[in-house]
Amino acid sequence: MKKLYVSLVALCSMTVLTSCSDKDDDNNLTPPAKEEVNLDDQKPYTVKQLPVSRDGQSAGTVAIRFYEDMPSVPYISVADFQSLMLPGSTATVTKTGNGTYHLANPGSTATVNTVNETFTIADFLKFTNLMETVQPGMDNAYLDGAPYVRFSHQTVTDGSETVTFNFSKYGINLRGDEQGVYFPFTTLADIFADLHYHNAACNGKKVAVSNCDDGNTGIGAFDDDFSADKIMAQETRTADLAAYSYSELCFTVDHFYGMPGRSPYEAGIKRDGLDKTLDASEDGKIIKKLLQSTKMEEYLTGFELMQLILEDGGHTKMWDESKSVVNAKGSLAATTYPNLYQRYLDEYFEKRISKSICYFLLMQCRESRFNNDQQKYHKKGNTAICHFDVFHPTNVQAWRNYYNGTISLADIKNDALIEFLDALKKADDDPEVKNFIVDLTLNMGGSLDIVMAMTSLMYGESFARCVNTFTGQRIQWNYDVDRNFDGKFDEQDKDVHYDLNFCILTSDFSFSCGNMLPALCKDAGLLVAGQKSGGGGCGICIYRTAEGFNYQISSARGRLADKQWQNIDGGIVPNVEISTDPVASTVYQGKTYEQPALYDFYDLDKMSAVISNFYTL
Repeated sequence: MKKLYVSLVALCSMTVLTSCSDKDDDNNLTPPAKEEVNLDDQKPYTVKQLPVSRDGQSAGTVAIRFYEDMPSVPYISVADFQSLMLPGSTATVTKTGNGTYHLANPGSTATVNTVNETFTIADFLKFTNLMETVQPGMDNAYLDGAPYVRFSHQTVTDGSETVTFNFSKYGINLRGDEQGVYFPFTTLADIFADLHYHNAACNGKKVAVSNCDDGNTGIGAFDDDFSADKIMAQETRTADLAAYSYSELCFTVDHFYGMPGRSPYEAGIKRDGLDKTLDASEDGKIIKKLLQSTKMEEYLTGFELMQLILEDGGHTKMWDESKSVVNAKGSLAATTYPNLYQRYLDEYFEKRISKSICYFLLMQCRESRFNNDQQKYHKKGNTAICHFDVFHPTNVQAWRNYYNGTISLADIKNDALIEFLDALKKADDDPEVKNFIVDLTLNMGGSLDIVMAMTSLMYGESFARCVNTFTGQRIQWNYDVDRNFDGKFDEQDKDVHYDLNFCILTSDFSFSCGNMLPALCKDAGLLVAGQKSGGGGCGICIYRTAEGFNYQISSARGRLADKQWQNIDGGIVPNVEISTDPVASTVYQGKTYEQPALYDFYDLDKMSAVISNFYTL
């Protein structure tokens, strides 16, 4: 960014008359005021009206600027971006000085200084709130959109509502004129990206917005122009786009990565930022060089290798493994950087292979305990168990159809909550059953809505705690649940009760929401038994690079916490640890993989004794 200091007097063709005296001389005159002007604001530009695709549907056009000095980087006005992401809303922009602007949208206010390249938001959560698209009047929280859960309210303590972004650190230029203030499109998209997966992208020819109210559909799924294959087909990218893309990645990671606690690079990123952290190691320097390359193959190789820097067990995915660049024919990393390539295979893909094989070994163990009966519900004596291996997908449209009266609950298939309700009814109708085991030993996560409904049905409360690691705020999200599923949130919901001793069964594979449910249940006084859970303590945000590539990271907007506000990414220690059995093993590509068989976890006679002992103490 360049600055120009211009004398106001020199700009004015006027005569200054003064009275004569011995005290009046040039040495005593007050120097004229100087005004700071940003040359970037004065750069020539062109404006294009680009078509907008919203969830796959045409949604008019939007004005996009292309400045002469950065012709490949799309810019958008803050006002247009607000209306784009939250249709029907507006943002006002008032120029308050040369290079300074006051912004106001439905949530909060902000100040932009295009000379210092700063963006100060009075209340970050409110200013970036897009959840009105999910539930009218909703705070900037998290809800997948299932109609049986309604957001109630959130409480926010500690931390700071106000945040300031200093873009000069990243060489990212903000622009302004008499009409408004303009950000690089991807920068605004990254600032507004939230836990519901709202995000947007601009490829210079089209704008695409993911505003899906079920939070599951990505831009590439509904618009082929933003598919990875199509973008990868380009052999090169321009120098200005390459420079901005790297700067924007550093900005996003520095501010919005949730720091779950797994990557050895986290301390460096938190202290020095991503750029300096990459410079601190030989591997990092290679990755940085690749990320800044104008050759698409080199850039994508570096982008995929970023998984080594941010790997956190599954929530951060820098690249779709089905479209792996470093494993492509004639892999650049394999041929040019063999040591780094091998490390990537050892530390990333080998972990994935091992995890997958051990997962299926445990699944075989469980199936053999129940004589390969594929039913999810089993009962022996006074104890029942139901297996919940995933908390998604929530069939939002099917649930809406049920609430609209067009289908019955029995018509909703492959839905974890339906399976839970069916299992609860079987156990509740059986006079012999006193203990109910929620088996999460193979649960890798999914929908928060389902977890909130399950906690409500088990112990009558529906809330989640998280820390915004960017602002330092402690946040509790509170929800209402239609516990009798009659389509109304009312007093009758309190009448639903199950007189059962609940036990949450966990293993090292209990990840994400499979880690969150035992955390909540343990805090509520329910029994958690088995192994320490596998962790996964952050919500996820979806981002798009300046080129349009999709990636996701553990989000600073929601690092989950227990009742002491401690990070739960390290896993939940059970109330009762159950000893593991001898390992099961298999050989894959000449390597032996072993997994504790955990037979005792599924022995309902032994589990009955564990549960009864816990609840009678």
